Amino acid sequence: MYLSLTFAVIGVVTIVIVAMREHAKVLASRRILLDRCTGLLSEAVIKHGGDGFPTLEGYHRDCFVRVELLPDTMTIRRLPQLWLKMTRIENRPGLPEFSMLTRPTGSEFYSLTHNHTRVLEPPSGVPQEILVKGGGPASQQLLNSLAPVMRRIFAEPRMKEVAVTGKGLRLIWQAGEGDRGQHLILRQCRFDNAAVSPEALAVRLKDFDDLSTAIDNTRNARAA
Repeated sequence: MYLSLTFAVIGVVTIVIVAMREHAKVLASRRILLDRCTGLLSEAVIKHGGDGFPTLEGYHRDCFVRVELLPDTMTIRRLPQLWLKMTRIENRPGLPEFSMLTRPTGSEFYSLTHNHTRVLEPPSGVPQEILVKGGGPASQQLLNSLAPVMRRIFAEPRMKEVAVTGKGLRLIWQAGEGDRGQHLILRQCRFDNAAVSPEALAVRLKDFDDLSTAIDNTRNARAA
């Protein structure tokens, strides 16, 4: 009896040790996902949350930029998703606001689109399965003026959301998808090969630049 109990205890301890080592490996793999992108921002700083995922902050074209990685396990019949959330601070008081969200499910906890109350008409040429919401007629007018830029941004199939607000700009982009085996067997949220390349982040920063320029051009044209 004592021998059986000893083997049982050894087995439990072994499982715990293996699980702890695996968890440590997962955390370590998450910490480096944005390391290659620090050179794209001035005064770049990387911080890490308790879950190991990094947040990159710095400046691009004199604007503060925050880059975050958000794990999303609230998916239905899909693997967990890893979203790249980018925020660029640009104060434009009084700017009509709107957000565009592709493939909406209603469970997008990170989305700004669900905060708006009025449904807008999407510009032609964007994905058919898209939800556009804003504040009113002025939001629709601004969206129409920005249609060429929005079409180009959403030509990227991994783009999830674009938001224009009076405080800045927001992009949500799919950085990776969860490991199928880990999710199906262990229900773990593990993302392999999800490191963000500097080339990919540079394109997203250009999206910010193009969108910001288009907004300024539109406002200047109306003020003239």
